[in-house]
Amino acid sequence: MGTHSMKLKSKFYSKSVYTLITLLCVLSCDNSSNFTPNKGTESLHYSITHIDKEKKTTNYKQTYQILENNKGNVRLLRNDGKLINYTKTENALVLNDVDYIFEGLIDLPKEKLEYEEKNVVLKFPLKKDESWTTNDLTTLIMKMGYDRIFQTLLPIEIKNVVSDVSDTVKVKGKVYKNCIKIEGEGNTSYNPGPPLDNINIKVKTTQWFYPGIGLIKMKREEHSDSETMGSIYYEKLINF
Repeated sequence: MGTHSMKLKSKFYSKSVYTLITLLCVLSCDNSSNFTPNKGTESLHYSITHIDKEKKTTNYKQTYQILENNKGNVRLLRNDGKLINYTKTENALVLNDVDYIFEGLIDLPKEKLEYEEKNVVLKFPLKKDESWTTNDLTTLIMKMGYDRIFQTLLPIEIKNVVSDVSDTVKVKGKVYKNCIKIEGEGNTSYNPGPPLDNINIKVKTTQWFYPGIGLIKMKREEHSDSETMGSIYYEKLINF
């Protein structure tokens, strides 16, 4: 990866890189349970916790308005203006298009925005040990001196595996049984050039889905073997 692929980013994108998680909030699978929000649900609300390489914790909220949710198409609007469109086929849930209604807030290169599109998010039917890959981007921050701060945004392929089809998880004091648990892992590297050596990066994700809601909890960890880049932690919890 060349240095030109790393650009200074706004806080705004630190949320949007998790588009894949939003997609999974509205999944519908072909096994015995329905993992879409119940009919009549107008929105989904989440509490977010982000811990950066300096161990600074940031908490915020995310809301998704469900604009369309039928047999073959799902369309969501996030509270920061991100529009997400998907198509569900017999074999997969596919992210077809991503757009923003507040274009003036976006300072990402066009190729980074398009990287999310045409991405297979889920492979049907969901069953234990079923696996598939998704495209993603790293979000680690690299600090070089006092005034050179970059968000990496390195392409990375995540291998996802259904590790449990009847897991129990507790979220904000409420117990959810018979959850689908999906674990993902991917590796990449970046060479910033002298005086730094090659930096190895690992991304791990864990996600839980509950019938009639969709995504109820997810954890994402990004680790590097460099103090310059460090590690980050991201957690997303359903918040009624």
